This record gives sequence, structure tokens and C-alpha cells, in this order.
Amino acid sequence: MSYIKVFDHESREYELLEKLAMILTCKSPRKYRYLVGQTYFDYGQGWMWTTVLCDTGAAGIMGRYQAINPREQEEILQSDGSFEAVAAIADEVLADKFCPDKEVAC
Repeated sequence: MSYIKVFDHESREYELLEKLAMILTCKSPRKYRYLVGQTYFDYGQGWMWTTVLCDTGAAGIMGRYQAINPREQEEILQSDGSFEAVAAIADEVLADKFCPDKEVAC
């Protein structure tokens, strides 16, 4: 199964991504909002995919970004969808060293 494609709003895949987005929003150290949407996987090829996006609330280049990578997408879509499984994936996403959603040091 391909995990890099556009999913229907009524699909199980979309539902799992929404669950991840909700948990990421709840756990966000910077109070960012996560949502499910379409973005380019490969702009040059015009290849779109449905994934979790992060809305920082800021204008400009970092206003919205792709929050998960293809491996994390595959992991969430292969999960059993339980709260525990999805929360563990959310923790992995937020712990990633490249995740911009980190506590601000004083």
C-alpha cells in the first residue's frame, strides 16, 4: 500500500491522521495547531499527498509546514489506531531533533 497519496476525508487513513493531529495539538509545547491537509510531496512532479501539517499561527514562510515524514506517516497508518499507539507516535514526532515545535528557552 502506498502511504504517499491523497486520502478521502471518509477513509480510515484520514481518520488516523486526524487523530495524530489532535494529539499533537494537545501536546504542542508552543501551542501550535496541527491539522490534516494536502501538500506537495514532490512539487516538480506535481505529486500531492494527505498528511499532518502544523500551523504555527505566524505569517510568512513558517506559517504552515509538513509535520511528519513518510516513515512516521507509514507508522501511523499501520498502527491499530489506539490512543496509546497514536500518542507514542506523537511523542516521536515532537522529540525529533528537527521538529520546530520545541519549548522556548529563556
